[in-house]
Amino acid sequence: MPMNLVIQERRKELGLTQEQVAEYLNVSIPAVSKWEKGTTSPGISFLAPLARLLKIDLNTLFCFHEDITQQEIGLLCKEIGKIVGNKGLEEGFAAVGQKLHEYPHNERLMHVLTFQLDGLLSMSDLTVDEMRPYEEQILEWYHRLAGSTDVKISNSANFMLASRYLRNGEYEKAQETLDLMPDRNEIVDSMADKFWLQVEIDKHQGKSEKAAEDLQRELHLALNKVQLLLYKMVNIELECGELLTAKKIADKSAQMVTLFEMWKYSAFTAPLEIAFAEKDADKCICILREMLAAMREPWNMDKTLLFNRIPAQATKPEQMIPVILSAMEKESLLQNSSEFQELITEYERFKGRK
Repeated sequence: MPMNLVIQERRKELGLTQEQVAEYLNVSIPAVSKWEKGTTSPGISFLAPLARLLKIDLNTLFCFHEDITQQEIGLLCKEIGKIVGNKGLEEGFAAVGQKLHEYPHNERLMHVLTFQLDGLLSMSDLTVDEMRPYEEQILEWYHRLAGSTDVKISNSANFMLASRYLRNGEYEKAQETLDLMPDRNEIVDSMADKFWLQVEIDKHQGKSEKAAEDLQRELHLALNKVQLLLYKMVNIELECGELLTAKKIADKSAQMVTLFEMWKYSAFTAPLEIAFAEKDADKCICILREMLAAMREPWNMDKTLLFNRIPAQATKPEQMIPVILSAMEKESLLQNSSEFQELITEYERFKGRK
């Protein structure tokens, strides 16, 4: 945010008029007006008293804290990840709060750090009551991001808010939030597809490797969406009482993983839903065992035909094992199974109970 807008917004937040600012600094009202329009800037002798009047420091007045690169954001994310890993979520949230205080107007930074903490919180073993203060803080940040003028950021935040409302059974709030987001068809109809044009430009400019990597990334995103669609279709067919149809869709979902060299874990999510629907505890445990084993195996994208140009991602899918096990322990179908208890014991170290 440029200095002129900092001056204008802070003045309004404090309920001051341009006349009051001019009187405090012993300058003319037109001079203050020019500062806020950006046509001129305050002289050096006015900077300190102006900052005191607006109750901000000089770094904020000069917007020094707003200049942060994508690389710096990436380093901050690594730093936060280490803090949470070594000291816990409380320290992680405190560190993020400090960073957002240092960069109060950087929505991109808030967006990335909020999503990071949200993911780390979802993988924790905290109880509902223990998670509540962290959830409230994350909701506050999402609400702030939902008001962003950056459409990508606001849509992303509204999506997360709607998802939370849906999970909590607050369906009216979920619908109200969803209605704030533009329909995908409206976006597609209002603009040409930039992606395909970019691929063609890169190809003709001798950047074929870049074009190939971009195509692989697009395919990866598309396949993940198809997998999600198939999983949701399985859920809905089960709700409709169409078990046979759901099983056929689940089979196609599993076949798709092999056909497109996707992460093996994805092959088990839909079949697991079918096993629960059939109330087959033995089958559930068998699928669950394979699923957990797949989560411990890294997906070597560089060895695939379709994704070998995408740089290896430093993800640790095994971190989700405690979350899955905790969810499975709540399933009444499995609670009395000795085989399931053996599985829990086998993965005890992932749950941090030793």
